[in-house]
Amino acid sequence: MSNEIPTSGILKRSAQVLVTCTEQDAFDYISSSTKLPEWSKKVGAIPGVEKVELLDESYDKVGQRRIITFQGGDTAEEQLLTYNPPVNYSYRISKFSNFLKKLSDAAYGQLWFDLVDGKTRITWEYSFSYKNIFARMVLSLFLTFVYKKFMRVSLENAQKELEK
Repeated sequence: MSNEIPTSGILKRSAQVLVTCTEQDAFDYISSSTKLPEWSKKVGAIPGVEKVELLDESYDKVGQRRIITFQGGDTAEEQLLTYNPPVNYSYRISKFSNFLKKLSDAAYGQLWFDLVDGKTRITWEYSFSYKNIFARMVLSLFLTFVYKKFMRVSLENAQKELEK
């Protein structure tokens, strides 16, 4: 498997938030397997993360994997593609057990952490591959009207936790 995120045959959406904390604190919180259920909660039709199971000893080296279990029992596997604390990391998510398995073989998440006027800007970009033109249309609607809101609310949840 390549560590490259495809640039064609994908649909992309992003969200950002400014947080009053250091880049390192934001990076550590967002990338933490134990903290993921705190900020990745149910939003509309998107279930929250219920638990995270490490398949390797940790999740801080390229190639390491974890299983994400969502509320309701669906799962997906994440694998780190890049890991550059406190600046950025990226991952591939695959082996969907929910409806996404009919539409996509993989999705790619990328997070960047940078300073803006003394605050940390967290930028989260998600890219989905699609299996065919029908899947592209369905995913485009899903990403625009459902998933983008999930990303924004999730980052706002992280912001609240980081600014406590």
